[in-house]
Amino acid sequence: MKYIDVKTVVNSYNGFQNCMTNKSWGYLALLKGCNKSIRPSIPYEVNMDIVSNFLEDIFNLSQTKRHYNGGRSLYVVFSNRWEKYFNDQGRFSPNIYDVVTWAYRRKAFSDNVSKEDIVEIFSKEFNIPSSVITNSFNVQPKEITFANSLYSESVLKSELSQIGVVVSSNNIDSKKEGVVASPGEISRGPFVQTLYAGLDITDYVLILQSSYNSLYGRISTIDKERNEVVESSLQQIYYGAPGTGKSQEIKEQTEGKKVIRTTFHPDSDYSTFVGAYKPTSVEEPTMTMIGTKAVPVENPDGTHRTERKIVYEFVPQAFLKAYTEAWKNQDEPFFLVIEEINRGNCAQIFGDLFQLLDRKDDGESEYPISPDNDIRKFLLTDKKYGFAELTEAQKDAIPKEVQSGEEMRLPKNLHIWATMNTSDQSLFPIDSAFKRRWDWQYIPISDGKKDWKIEANGIRYDWWEFLQKINDKIGSATNSEDKKLGYYFCKANDGIISAETFVGKVIFYIWNDVFKDFAEEAGDLFKDEDNTLLSFNKFYTVGDDGKTKVGENKVALFLQKLGVGPVESADFDEDDEEIGRTNKSSFVSIQIPNNPRIVATEKPTQFDTFVEALKIIGIDKIIPIIDQLKYQRLNSPVISTTEFPEIKNEKKYSYHQEGGLFIVKGCKPYTYVRILEDLDRILNIGLSIETK
Repeated sequence: MKYIDVKTVVNSYNGFQNCMTNKSWGYLALLKGCNKSIRPSIPYEVNMDIVSNFLEDIFNLSQTKRHYNGGRSLYVVFSNRWEKYFNDQGRFSPNIYDVVTWAYRRKAFSDNVSKEDIVEIFSKEFNIPSSVITNSFNVQPKEITFANSLYSESVLKSELSQIGVVVSSNNIDSKKEGVVASPGEISRGPFVQTLYAGLDITDYVLILQSSYNSLYGRISTIDKERNEVVESSLQQIYYGAPGTGKSQEIKEQTEGKKVIRTTFHPDSDYSTFVGAYKPTSVEEPTMTMIGTKAVPVENPDGTHRTERKIVYEFVPQAFLKAYTEAWKNQDEPFFLVIEEINRGNCAQIFGDLFQLLDRKDDGESEYPISPDNDIRKFLLTDKKYGFAELTEAQKDAIPKEVQSGEEMRLPKNLHIWATMNTSDQSLFPIDSAFKRRWDWQYIPISDGKKDWKIEANGIRYDWWEFLQKINDKIGSATNSEDKKLGYYFCKANDGIISAETFVGKVIFYIWNDVFKDFAEEAGDLFKDEDNTLLSFNKFYTVGDDGKTKVGENKVALFLQKLGVGPVESADFDEDDEEIGRTNKSSFVSIQIPNNPRIVATEKPTQFDTFVEALKIIGIDKIIPIIDQLKYQRLNSPVISTTEFPEIKNEKKYSYHQEGGLFIVKGCKPYTYVRILEDLDRILNIGLSIETK
């Protein structure tokens, strides 16, 4: 581990004079306390312990520092100008390397961390995107030097005093002054108290002691990244193409809140959404009749014998659980999340609850309903999910008619949010009356910025580039947005979407749900190398062992026809153990058309078998296309027309010259298998490679 050295820390403090004010550091601490990415006009609860401990740690020069653990919160709403704050406070923009150095002056880093890494850590921890850092700070590089141990605070005090900082009280501010109050004190310290004391701060952030929603109700805003309205709505449906991140959007917005989730499907009905009597097994005493009296049966040891019986009990489902929990906790928002709302018959599922979806201005249902006797009895008698055991405060807060079950109406804090895939087929339509009672939030297709790659034939292709090009093709073929693919249509494993996943999920969907009915509009996309139809079954082959496997050459062909170029090769030799791969294949035999089968044995070696295959294919055919063979070792190509010093100076590898080619010797057999598969794809040779 290493730490930023004391000289760099002192230089950073001197460097942010006249540009990072006390308010600036308080503002930065608020961003850290939000614990999530910042969006304008969205209310955030700020953990003030995080704020106080951060300020205490960097502006208190005592060796032993005060630790805050009071559980206090403030509530903030940032304006559309929030990211401009650091530009506007001083005579010039603060240098980001000065800011991160002081912010992390006591933090331990890994030995290989760079100053750029530290800025990235800062960006994530303080919820400031890289683009905002670029626009709001001076990003001119400054040197950050490190030490193997953390300096003592007395050493820092001595160094700071030499540049004119008043250190006598141990508490300092950003202007070289000493202060009496602890830096972490919210109401007395110079950082947060001065922040919310003036009106100018409201151009950037509104700071409140109570929840914004409890004071002002729900609000709506424009999400600048998506250029759309985001509303803190009571009833909202997030809709869009498959894989756009609708569920993730809800997850982020409800993070830290109470949530109950359910999923609709064609068999969903009122009883599976609200509740119904169901058979359950209970243990009861075994009884017998003696005369006219029923008495318990005793075991030889005198204990009462029991037996399990089937009885019918009312079992609440997602809606009733959310309904009662929201009523019991009206001071905080409660979310009932319905996944895939249009996969069920909403009219059948909601039944008379449909009437409750009309809300008054305060958020409660405009028109209450009278539940049936089963629900009424459950609400009145159940101790866990009903109203049978309420605290005195809850009894005062919940209307009597709601407690007794005589009336049902949605509380103002119960949000019902749902997701809907617009591409789903054979689903139940949602009628206009139902639609009117919801706010609709479109989630567009966007780059998830995960840097995912598709891997086929040892070559990697950019997932986002593929999505852009296939979605253009889908749009022009179908004139519809609904069939397009979102970034999260399938999931990567360690950043890689394997050929098996790509075919099983992506190609299957594109073939069956999109282009099967638009084959003409697909053009050459589903044309095989011999110009016949590249149907879905051609993406699979059966090996000599009788097992079905994905034909990765067909995946590469499909991507090539779509115009998606390779971005890198997959270097398995050095990475397979790290990323959990088991690509240990080696040659058994190679069959090249019109040539005897090459059989691999101990002698010749696997490498000799590979070279023999190259000679038969033809060195003169390989040389013109070696740039398409992306495999490398030590950033040097495995097959080239010249030698590279990196390979020559590495004991693990050596060169073998064959004609005009230099071939790296020392790779694992699987690499040579992959190269031959690439040559087969590029030159259309018709190789048959048997591996083990």
